[in-house]
Amino acid sequence: MNPDVLGLPFDQYQRYRLVSDLLRQLRGDGPPLRVLDVGGRTAVLREFLGDARIDLVDVEPSGSAGLVLGDGSRLPFQAASFDAVCAFDTLEHVPVPLREAFVAEVRRVSRGWVILAGPYAHPRVEQAEELLQQFLERKLGERHRYLDEHRHHGLPERSAVEAQLERSGARVLSIPHGNLDRWLVLQCLSMYMDYDPALRPIARDFQRFYNAELYASDHAEPVYRHVIVAALGDRPLPRADELLGPAVAPAGALRSTFDMLGELVHFDRERNWWHAVRGEFERTVESYRRELERAQQGLAASQSTIHGLREELAKAHAYTEHLSGAYRSSEDGRKYHVARGEELLAEVAALKARIAELERGGR
Repeated sequence: MNPDVLGLPFDQYQRYRLVSDLLRQLRGDGPPLRVLDVGGRTAVLREFLGDARIDLVDVEPSGSAGLVLGDGSRLPFQAASFDAVCAFDTLEHVPVPLREAFVAEVRRVSRGWVILAGPYAHPRVEQAEELLQQFLERKLGERHRYLDEHRHHGLPERSAVEAQLERSGARVLSIPHGNLDRWLVLQCLSMYMDYDPALRPIARDFQRFYNAELYASDHAEPVYRHVIVAALGDRPLPRADELLGPAVAPAGALRSTFDMLGELVHFDRERNWWHAVRGEFERTVESYRRELERAQQGLAASQSTIHGLREELAKAHAYTEHLSGAYRSSEDGRKYHVARGEELLAEVAALKARIAELERGGR
């Protein structure tokens, strides 16, 4: 098992740790198992069970190597292709009309074990999921996609799944895990801390603490999740009591959780105060920003007016120059025509004098 898995969210760690331990126990001294993870596009099981060949099938793509796109109710594999076929918190996302086909298909392609881990229908489980959804919506302002799918489809009936597998000739055992009250509180804490970037380092330490210290004892009834194991043919059923400790938290282990809760309550109050202060600051900044925009718009309008006046002044100046030039041209023309007129008058006077002189000589 990769030690980095201790940093996984506790709810994810629970299911993969328990199933990988079961498969390791069931394998015993035998050869590495070939396992199919239905709905396993994230390939997390490979981090827990590195000594097995793990194939992946999912309806959604991912970057995981070897992923086959396929529907769990119509698996693209031959019968008895795998030593074990697993599904982790998947069946509740399958539409109700396809669930029986899904269970039949995972049974068909397995030659050893079928393992279906997830939440199953129970009033308290459904109530816990609804309370978690309300917390996320009211506290963080968002809804959880997968919880919405749980509610839309409805959680599967565990007894119906067990009965179907038994009718197929399998021997069936259901293993409980994840105390329901603890699951609800820790899910609220986990998602709350993951939501705030300032708390994510603390969240990682918290996940590691639960996974290392509380996982093995966290199976007191009522529980959030059951792992249904179906053994085919002469394959043995697992012995869960060898994999989990007593259903009582180790002495003093919860003290750290309670202390952290107190710190988170204090942080939440401080954050609410800071959000209020920051909101007021942002409103003030926004007010100043609008005032600045209005001032800039007024300045732009003034600059536009000044520019317009300058253009009008330039036009007036050009027109004045034009008139001045026209005036000068007209004055020069007047002087020319006066002088020319005077010349013509002199010529006329000379002609008159010549005519008079000619007239006198003729007599």
